[in-house]
Amino acid sequence: MSNVAKVLKAEIARISKREAKIATEAIGKSNTWLRKTVADLKKRLVLLEKENKRLTATVKKFQVPQPEKMEQEEGKKARFTSRGIRALRKKLHLSQADFGKLLGTTPHAVYLWEKKIGAVNLREKTKTAILAIRGLGAREAKEKLAELGKKLKKVKVAASKKRKRQ
Repeated sequence: MSNVAKVLKAEIARISKREAKIATEAIGKSNTWLRKTVADLKKRLVLLEKENKRLTATVKKFQVPQPEKMEQEEGKKARFTSRGIRALRKKLHLSQADFGKLLGTTPHAVYLWEKKIGAVNLREKTKTAILAIRGLGAREAKEKLAELGKKLKKVKVAASKKRKRQ
């Protein structure tokens, strides 16, 4: 009798192990798939962080330097009118397109400012840019515009090279 008990006990253990293995096999496969997916995502994350770092450095290299922050009082006291903007542009001997490039805006925006009657509402960034170029002469303004043109060309060339690589 003890022999039958041992055989029965061994058979029950074998069947229970097989059932447990079948029940956990699906979990094991999904676990393996998830581990591979996580590893792949980690690799992609590292590559994207490197690319982001490289692009950030490139943008900083070719970024147009912003005018220094003006004092709060000077910015609040400054009042810009269409006549004043037109007079500044004429003083610098610049077209609306070049004046817009120098300020970091579009030529159409300059046109609208000059056409408006009365005070012109401008963003803080534009106000600081105008205040920064108020003291420039025509020659200095053209030199600054040429520097901006060179930087923009470098950015365009870098972008076109990148597109060709892809």
